[in-house]
Amino acid sequence: MAETTTGRRDRKKQQTRQAIGAAAMRLFLARGFDAVTVADVAREADVAVQTVFNHFPTKEDLFLQERADFVALPSTAVRDRRPGESVAQALADGYLRLLDGYQAVGLLPQSVEYLRALDASPALRGRELELRREREELLAATLAEREPTPGDPLRPRLVAALASAVDRVLDQEARRLLVAGEPADSIRAAMTPLARRLFGALDAAAAHWDSGA
Repeated sequence: MAETTTGRRDRKKQQTRQAIGAAAMRLFLARGFDAVTVADVAREADVAVQTVFNHFPTKEDLFLQERADFVALPSTAVRDRRPGESVAQALADGYLRLLDGYQAVGLLPQSVEYLRALDASPALRGRELELRREREELLAATLAEREPTPGDPLRPRLVAALASAVDRVLDQEARRLLVAGEPADSIRAAMTPLARRLFGALDAAAAHWDSGA
């Protein structure tokens, strides 16, 4: 069946977005985030500056590409968990699936320069914090919807805040191992028991809250 006009248009838009994203990352990793302008990215991708903004509303979005999945990951893990699986188990599995995805496409061992560029830019660090807040708020809303606790509206927010803290600690450890030059397989092996142990502590903390102790 011939491709429709809408299909061709969508495919072209996706190709343009990918080309802009790839051009941006080449420049950011070579020069650093703060030294690159949106006009530089447009020239590298051979598009107009407005075309860049049509696909990426801010310069930070050019660096933190495809972050919608990052923001939605914990909420999706909770929403899609298996019968009988606890929230903490689902969150641990979701975190490990994310690592597996990075490893499968070869991104995990290539992340060192990316992390260094992120850490060197106050603007990027600030945007990452905003994304983490969005992530926590979305998880809290999902927990309130899926596991309502009448008379205890703070519980979903508490669990989401604890999950956010665990996630941040895990990310810091994974980054430390990456920068230290550990191979991807070793990082995945090290992070598996750590993720399960730390998210398990979330289960214990929530149970302690529920007991009123």
